[in-house]
Amino acid sequence: GWQGLIAYGCHSLVLVVDANSAQTLQVLERHKASVVKVRCTCVGRLYFSLKVLDLKLQFDFGWRKIIVWDVATGAARCEIQEHSKPIQDMQWLWNQDASRDLLLAVHPPNYIVLWNADTGTKLWKKSYAENILSFSFDPFDPSHLALLTSEGIVFISDFSPSKAPASSGKKVYISSPHSSPSHNKLAAATGAKKALDKVKILISNEKPSAESVTLNDCLQLSYLPSKRNYMLLLYPREILILDLEVNQTVGVIAIERTGVPFIQVIPCFQRDGLFCLHENGCITLRVRRSNCSITATPNEEPDPDPVQELVYDLRSQCDAIRVTKTVRPFSMVCCPVNENSAALIVSDGRVMIWELKSSISGRNVRNSSSSASPLYSPVSFCGIPVGAFQNKLPDLSLDNMIGQGASAGEELRNSFLQEVHLKFLLTGLLSGLPLPPFAIRMCPPLTTKNIKQYEPILAVEGKSIRLLPGAHANILADMLLVFPSDHRGIEWISLTGFISFATSTPNNLGLVRNELQLVDLPTG
Repeated sequence: GWQGLIAYGCHSLVLVVDANSAQTLQVLERHKASVVKVRCTCVGRLYFSLKVLDLKLQFDFGWRKIIVWDVATGAARCEIQEHSKPIQDMQWLWNQDASRDLLLAVHPPNYIVLWNADTGTKLWKKSYAENILSFSFDPFDPSHLALLTSEGIVFISDFSPSKAPASSGKKVYISSPHSSPSHNKLAAATGAKKALDKVKILISNEKPSAESVTLNDCLQLSYLPSKRNYMLLLYPREILILDLEVNQTVGVIAIERTGVPFIQVIPCFQRDGLFCLHENGCITLRVRRSNCSITATPNEEPDPDPVQELVYDLRSQCDAIRVTKTVRPFSMVCCPVNENSAALIVSDGRVMIWELKSSISGRNVRNSSSSASPLYSPVSFCGIPVGAFQNKLPDLSLDNMIGQGASAGEELRNSFLQEVHLKFLLTGLLSGLPLPPFAIRMCPPLTTKNIKQYEPILAVEGKSIRLLPGAHANILADMLLVFPSDHRGIEWISLTGFISFATSTPNNLGLVRNELQLVDLPTG
């Protein structure tokens, strides 16, 4: 959210976490089944209350419900339900001034409904011919909406909060990149210009053949907030950048055969960059290379109307997590204000906050022989030119870390340009409970004798022993690795000490090693 808070669903709860301190601020309990969607409002300058919207599934009765929460008070504002239809996707309408409580939701198989989330009133409802999977608003024109369906994309150009769209939209078909002839050339080509192979045309008004019709493997559709009339399609092994004015694919971000597939992509609006989440939990940042155009090969005639080629270079990546059958990445969110930090939600309850940092390698502009063009720091800050002897601007936001792309002439005129390198740093970690079995023991109770030195402490014992202060039960105060073997239990003997016992794994003879330790908390 715009307030720096992260909201996510965990089983039947909604947790709100402060990204700066990695602490749980609020736990919302009203759901009887798993929460699968969470959306935060983009609150204006006059409104400071944060609302979290989530989708509640009720499997035994087969009905679905949307609940609007006020996080400041922890109370539910209203509940929304459209018959027995589940919710496929939803989004707050942030790009209009009619109301701050308008919510657009997709009710399968083919309905979009606009709700007033403050009162739970249905404003209008519209049906379409195809099954709707997700949607995306054009950030440059609030009347433009794109619906991702099972067969293609439906472009709506008359969206309005006051009334339902009159037309059924313009439907275009997208052939799968794996079935297009140019995809085979892409696998064998080396280099971005050969990979595009004179721009692969994927958008058409005619329905392709049955072999090439598929958007089922398309994971995500999104407009680019940094470039007008551009859109991205996310597939497991590649990202397609579409130019909607010429109906062509002008950029392909492909993964090598040994690479890790994509899960999610978040496009940036301050700079033309992409935060990408992979199946191994690695977050990568790709920034568009400046001044690229598609040129003809020596055996081809030059194109009289060349199309600009978009190439995104890998600039930074964080460490991957250890993926197992029970541990895998779920989702990623990016700070909508600064766009220089991202949070990763892992299935074991961890929330990992990665912050992007920049470093200056030198003041002189170099002629890079590598394929990736260098990144430079901004030449001005808040309209004030950066001095030649200034070391580095603070990492306030993404546009304060990366300057606009400089051409060769600008590089010669601005000889004091500083090349920037980016890296991810883990600045916050919220740990979940250990995998069962584990034991929880509260310290001895408060009495009149220990009232002066009493401090409520909760001990959680699993592979290690975690001590949680009672006043803030989400803060990990200390972790003690008492035994190398599996812990079995823990018992308090005083306010400053406890006994922990453990049993080792049986050996070939079936014998175990029983261990018992008395731990003193002030000294560890």
